[in-house]
Amino acid sequence: LSSPGGWVAGFIGVVCILLAIYGIGILPVNWFGIIFLIVAFILFIVDIKAPTHGALTIAGVASFITGGLVLFNTVRLPGVPPISVPLVIGTGIFIGITFLIIIRVAIRAQHAPVRTGSETLPGKHGVVKTTLNPDGNVQVGGELWGATLDEGETEILPGEEIEVVRLNGLRLVVKRVVKH
Repeated sequence: LSSPGGWVAGFIGVVCILLAIYGIGILPVNWFGIIFLIVAFILFIVDIKAPTHGALTIAGVASFITGGLVLFNTVRLPGVPPISVPLVIGTGIFIGITFLIIIRVAIRAQHAPVRTGSETLPGKHGVVKTTLNPDGNVQVGGELWGATLDEGETEILPGEEIEVVRLNGLRLVVKRVVKH
C-alpha cells in the first residue's frame, strides 16, 4: 500500500493463491508433493544466503521435479490426464538455470569494488578552491570539501592539484600532487 502500484501485484497474488486453493480442492492432490515443492523453494532461498555455489539450487530442482511428479500423478481418476513428465522436468531445469544465473549475478554484485562513499576518497585527486594553510576547501569528485593539510605539507594555493590521503570525520586530509 505504501508504494505506487504495489496493490496491483498484491491483488494478483491473492487471486493466484485463491485459484490454487480452488484447484487443490478439485484435483486429486498428494500433499507429499506439496511438501516437496515447498522444500524446493526453501532450498532456492537458502542458496542465496549460503555459499554452496549452486548445490542447494540443484537439490531444489530435484525436489521441485519430484514434487511436481508426485503432486498429481499418484492418484488416477477417470477423465484426469496424468501430468507430462517432460513438462515437469523441463520446467524444473528452466527454474534451476534461471535461479543459478540470478545467483551468479548477485554474487558478482556483492564482490564488486565499492564505487561510492567515503571508502573511495583516498587516492582521488582534486583542486584547491581556497588556500590550505592548514585548513581550506578543495573540490574532489565534483563536491566541495573542507580539507586539512597532511603532516609535513606546506601551504597550497587555489588552483593547485591535491590528492586525498584519508578522511578525518567529514574533513579530507590532503597532500600536494607532485608533477613529474
